[in-house]
Amino acid sequence: MSKKKQKLTQSQINGITCIAVLLAISLLLVFFSKKTDAELNNTDSIQIQNTQLLKKKEDSVYQSRRTKRRNYKTNNYAHRSKRSYPTQNPEHRNKSARIHSDNYYTTTPPAPTRKPLVVNLNDADTTTLMLLHGIGPTFASRIVRYRDRLGGFTHKEQLLEVYGFTPELLNHIAPLLSVDTNNIRHIAVNSVTLKEFIKHPYVDYYFARDLVNLRSRGVSFRTPDDLRAIPSCPDTLLAKLLPYLDFHR
Repeated sequence: MSKKKQKLTQSQINGITCIAVLLAISLLLVFFSKKTDAELNNTDSIQIQNTQLLKKKEDSVYQSRRTKRRNYKTNNYAHRSKRSYPTQNPEHRNKSARIHSDNYYTTTPPAPTRKPLVVNLNDADTTTLMLLHGIGPTFASRIVRYRDRLGGFTHKEQLLEVYGFTPELLNHIAPLLSVDTNNIRHIAVNSVTLKEFIKHPYVDYYFARDLVNLRSRGVSFRTPDDLRAIPSCPDTLLAKLLPYLDFHR
C-alpha cells in the first residue's frame, strides 16, 4: 500500500526558514565570541610579557645604581670622613648682621684706598660721586640733578634735601666731602624773570610773583633787608636763599 506524499504548507516553510536563520546566527555568534576571547588572551599575554621585560630592565638599572652608589661611598667618603670642617666664623655672622641693620653706615668702614679720597660736591660728576662708600648710581644722579637746580651746594647739609638721603649716610661720607662755593650760580634779583626765578627749589610761586610785581612798579632791591618787606618772604626762606642772590645786577 503506497503512502501519498504530503505537501508542506506555506506556514510550515516559513517556520523552517526562521529556524535555519536562527541556527546560522547562533553559529556566527559562537564563532566570533571564540575569536574575541582568543584575541583578548593574546593581548593579555603580550602585556604580561612586556611587564616582565620592563621589570627586568628596572631591576638591572637599580642594581647598577646601587653598585655605583656603594662604590662612590666606599671610595670617596672614606678619606673625607677624617677631615675636620671649620665652623662659620662668628665675626662673619656679625658682619652680615650689621649690613642689614639700621646703623650700617656707622658700623661698616669704607673700603681702604691708597690715597684719601676727597670729593668736591660742586665739581664731581656721577662717576666720582659713586667712589664714595654708600653712594650708588641712583643717589649720584639725584645729587647732580639737585645741584643743577640749586646752582651749587653751599654746605654739606644740603644733601639731606636730596630725596632718600639720610643723616646716617651724610655722617658717614661727610669727612670725605668738600664744598667749593667759588662757582655758585647767582640769581640777579633785579632782572630775573618769573619763569627763571621759580625754577630754584627754594623759591615758591607767591614770593616770585610778589617780587616781580614790586619790581614792575619801580622798586629796586639793594640789600637783603629790602626783601623782608615782601610778606611772602619769611626770614627762614631768606636765610636759605641769600647765598644765591645777587643785588648788584
